[in-house]
Amino acid sequence: MAKYEILFKQLRLAILRGEYAPNDRLPSENAIAIKHGVSRITSKRALNELAAADLVYRVRGGGTFVKPHRSTTQRQILLVLPFPETTAFGDYPSGIQETLAGTTWQLKLMANERFIQLNLDELASQYAGIIYYPQNLATELPILMRLYAQKIPLVVLDKQPAALAVPSVTSDNVAGGKMACEHLQSRGHHRIAFLPETPFWQTFTGTVSDRFLGYFNHLKLATSDAALPLRWAQALQACTTAVQLQAYIQAQGITAIIAENDVVALRALQRLQELTSNSDTPIALIGFDNLPAAARNNPALTTVVQDFAAIGAKAVEALLDQINNPKHLFDDQIVVGVKLMVRSSTNHY
Repeated sequence: MAKYEILFKQLRLAILRGEYAPNDRLPSENAIAIKHGVSRITSKRALNELAAADLVYRVRGGGTFVKPHRSTTQRQILLVLPFPETTAFGDYPSGIQETLAGTTWQLKLMANERFIQLNLDELASQYAGIIYYPQNLATELPILMRLYAQKIPLVVLDKQPAALAVPSVTSDNVAGGKMACEHLQSRGHHRIAFLPETPFWQTFTGTVSDRFLGYFNHLKLATSDAALPLRWAQALQACTTAVQLQAYIQAQGITAIIAENDVVALRALQRLQELTSNSDTPIALIGFDNLPAAARNNPALTTVVQDFAAIGAKAVEALLDQINNPKHLFDDQIVVGVKLMVRSSTNHY
């Protein structure tokens, strides 16, 4: 990233956080250059980017000023999560709180179950904006539509809300499926299956579908049967016992599995280990999410790591954009990169 882009992002975040009030004069190009250790050309370009983003205005001979934006006496942001009492399924709050540190903004957490019982008509008077993680997008989309219609600043986590014109922040699940598949192929595996808990084939939308298709796109099978990976996924999802799971894996000659998430992967490992005399299992396994239990398991689980803090930070920035500029349409679909954490569940095969 160029220096002017880094400086632009720093100044933009300072404005969004409220460090500069509407019509406040920003430091001069020279003062910004000295403070941040960059050239005056760099500081000038960063200020030009702020103007292009409609965050500042210039007065000839007078300097650069923060553009008037919405002021709100409500300084609470609501984060709606399926399990707000734990960070085991993703530490989104840390990225949000780090972004808001040193400001008067406050973050409140609430469970989806409780949120849907609220009087939605009163939310605007209680919260400046909402970051929402749908537990079930199909059933909760009408709630998001209602929030949008009420012009409540809104950002969706983990899922893209169809064509609804609100921003979302997700992990690159397609890339995660690709990484997992390519890693297993580099270990000599050819019969690689995808183990879901969610019947993603009913809609082929959402996180699990993206992970499956990322794997499918890079799967190299000896057979010309393109439907085989989907048949494997459907059959594995239907296996309810350890015996059924092991029997199907052996019958199909499957040597490696990419699971929908760490919970599904760890459950499969436990089931297969029940049928062996030691902790080893004759299958390589990869999960998603890097839950704490993944590292503690024996064998430790290889997993695709999501940057939950970065997702939270980008989500609150997108929310502050809306709060500051309610007349603008913000509907960017922001995708945050992932990485593969290699552990012993794939190392010894």
